[in-house]
Amino acid sequence: MFGRIGLIALTAVATLAVGVACGGSASPAAVKPPAGVTTNVLASGRLEAIPAGTLFVNYLKLPQASAGSIKHKHLAGFVYAVAGTVEIDVDGASPLIVQPGQAAFIGANVMHNHLNSGAVANDWWFVALRPAASRPLATIVSGQKELYTTGDLTQINAGPYTETLSDNVLPANGVDRQSGQSLRVLYVLDGDVTVSGDAAMVGTVSTGQGAYSLPGANLVITAGSKGGHYLIFTLTPAN
Repeated sequence: MFGRIGLIALTAVATLAVGVACGGSASPAAVKPPAGVTTNVLASGRLEAIPAGTLFVNYLKLPQASAGSIKHKHLAGFVYAVAGTVEIDVDGASPLIVQPGQAAFIGANVMHNHLNSGAVANDWWFVALRPAASRPLATIVSGQKELYTTGDLTQINAGPYTETLSDNVLPANGVDRQSGQSLRVLYVLDGDVTVSGDAAMVGTVSTGQGAYSLPGANLVITAGSKGGHYLIFTLTPAN
């Protein structure tokens, strides 16, 4: 966990000394700042209220066999397509095909059908904020797997929120700096990143692993020598 217990303010004072010598001196070579992140917002949606009590966020793998169908309604969250044909049929609306690498937001208690109309198995994930009381999660498809789950979250205040799922790419040694009153839950798709923040907490997160930061934390994500590709689920107080 990369969370914020108390915000620590650090002040650095740098002094630049300029020396003068006979004949002058060479200027130091300019240092190129690290490259930044490329972010693509895949989907977002509004929650008028969040579940009561202790919460958690998880990335849940839900593969479906060809012609597989799941009709239900549930809490709000994101369908993220990984492979195959991922179709969402909402009652009263046209079918939605979610292409691999894309996502769709499903609102709370919206009746819909997850359908695999392709000839081979598909693979999709569901990313959501859940009440701790929902553990253990019911198994709805064969091969269901929790890819990453946060610890218990007791610091999230009641009220309306906006949820966002974004795709983020950092080049080798690139840096992604984030702050503000959002809960952030990342999952690494490829490569590895070092996650750091307040109170000097630090850790390396590799492909297939996740981490999170609490509202108010300063989050710094630094890619390794091969870069990093990761999703971030963000929960932000709504205006």
